[in-house]
Amino acid sequence: MRRVSSIVAIVVGMTLVMGSGARHIEPTEAAWSDRETAKATLEATTIPKPVVQSCVLTTGALGINPVVTVKWNFPAGTGYVAPANVNYGVSEGAVLSNVTVALLGQGVTTSGPVSGTYTTAFSGSLLAGLLGGSYGLYLRSVDASGWRSAWSGSTASMGLLGVNPACAAGTV
Repeated sequence: MRRVSSIVAIVVGMTLVMGSGARHIEPTEAAWSDRETAKATLEATTIPKPVVQSCVLTTGALGINPVVTVKWNFPAGTGYVAPANVNYGVSEGAVLSNVTVALLGQGVTTSGPVSGTYTTAFSGSLLAGLLGGSYGLYLRSVDASGWRSAWSGSTASMGLLGVNPACAAGTV
């Protein structure tokens, strides 16, 4: 009987010791290392900008209603179409850092393409300050991803009352 009592005492004692130890388990962070590596090559893409072919400034009577007509195209192979893949912009004084985005129907109309060439007219209040000054008229491609190209453009200028109208294509 002593032997059974001793065994029971040992089992009960071990249970108490093990049970009390389980209540004080500390959390740990597991860590491991692995010698496998991977390599990849990333390549950035450049969105091609529209190609401005020509521009013409028509001054109107006394230079009051100037219209700048720009002929342009997307680079071959892009699959871009207007208006989905183009932004329009204007800048008083032809300062590229001052470009304001213009919207179709608000002084901007585009037709075409005819043999790949679009015709865009910038007019009305959009060019109100052209009298005796200059404007930059800009286009840029917009990819389906939302990425945009650099601006392409033209510079239109005329003197007071519409004298000496000039338009230079591809000035950006």
